[in-house]
Amino acid sequence: MTDFFLLPILAQTVRLTVDGAIVMAVCVALVLGLMVFCMARILREQHPQEHHHAPLDINTHDTDR
Repeated sequence: MTDFFLLPILAQTVRLTVDGAIVMAVCVALVLGLMVFCMARILREQHPQEHHHAPLDINTHDTDR
């Protein structure tokens, strides 16, 4: 029933302004740049450090009753 009321809203053409496109492009570039930076930093290490791995003795307390 709610789909019927949303159809006129969804049918409207939504246009992106120049300002909105610039903000979106900057945000996408920042996220992609941060991702590339982090991946390069991790993959560039010759010998991964201990802090890059999860400890094997995690106590999740799921068996405590």
